[in-house]
Parts: sequence; structure tokens; C-alpha cells
Amino acid sequence: NKAMEEAHSLRNADVAEFKQAVKDDTDSIAILKEALEALTRFYKKNKIELALVKVGQEPQYTVDKDKAPETSWSGANYGGRKEETVGVVAIIEMLIEDLEKEIQTAKADDEAAQAQYEKERGALKASLDAQTASKISKEKALNEVEGKMADTEEFKDAKDGDLGAERALESSLYTDCSWVDTHFDSRRDKRKAEMDGLTEAKGYLSGVEAGDDI
Repeated sequence: NKAMEEAHSLRNADVAEFKQAVKDDTDSIAILKEALEALTRFYKKNKIELALVKVGQEPQYTVDKDKAPETSWSGANYGGRKEETVGVVAIIEMLIEDLEKEIQTAKADDEAAQAQYEKERGALKASLDAQTASKISKEKALNEVEGKMADTEEFKDAKDGDLGAERALESSLYTDCSWVDTHFDSRRDKRKAEMDGLTEAKGYLSGVEAGDDI
């Protein structure tokens, strides 16, 4: 069925897109976690305390906020700016959290889409099955009608044959009757003449036996 094939094709495309999105988010989370671990190791190594600030908290400026931040170096060790570091860590953790939520949302949406697809596919299949059953039923009814028509035609042919035989018999009887009707009088006269001849012959023979002159 064309509609079912199109729905199946669209669903496959959606699933492929969903899987790719989850993979991309998962890869991003892995990269962010690696970055977070690297930062954590760096500041632990330099014995810098990470006291995470709340998201949206206004930074506290110890110098003019319009001036570029100053960088302090102590030998080969660079400790960075704690406030900025804390902000980066918070942003990374927030991004990880957002990506994890996005994955969960995507999975929920995919499950809902799959359920809707199964529902629509079931409805389409039920409709197709009903159409197929109707077609089979109609074909069966048509075959039965055609069979009855064939039987009727065969019966008609047999009746036509019987009628032909009856007409042939009728024609034969009519011919015989016509012959009897046209030859009856002459046959009767001939038969009478034959009977008279036999009577005379019998009388003649009787006279011979009695010794009468012939």
C-alpha cells in the first residue's frame, strides 16, 4: 500500500534524525565533561578552590569594570582568575545539563512519534485488510454469479436441444400423417380390390375341389 510505504519511509527518516541528534548531544557531553575534568585537575594541581557560583549571579568587580582584566604571573605557575574560572565551570555544567535534558526530551518525543506511527499504521492496515476482504468477497460473489450464468446457459442449450428434437418428431409425425391422409382412400380401394380378388380365388378353388366345370 502506497500510504503505508510513505509513512514507513518518513518514520525511518525521523528515527535516523533522532539517532543522529542523540549521538551529537552525547558526543558533546563527553567533550564538555573532558573539559570540566581538565579544569578540575588543573585547579586541584594548583591548589585553587572551586566554589561554584550560581548561574545568573552578578560578578563582583574589585577594579573598574570598564578596564580589561589584569593577569598576574607567579614564576611558571599561572593560577588564573578564580571568578572567571568558577563562571566557566558553571557554564560547562549548565551546558551538560541542558544537553542531557535535550536527550531525554528527544527520547520522549521519539517514543510518542513511534506510538503515533504504530497507531496510524494499524489503522491503515485495518483499512487495507477490510478492502482486501471486500475485494475477495466481491470476486467470490462474481464467480458464483458467473457459475450460475454458465449453468443457466447449459440448461438453456439442453432445452433448445430438446425443443429441436420435439420439433423434428413433430415434423416426422406430420409427414406420416400427411401421407396416410393423402393415400388412405387409394390404399383402401386397393385393399378392397385385393380382398375381392382373394374371395373370387377362394370361390374358384372351392369349385374345382367340388368337380364343377371351370
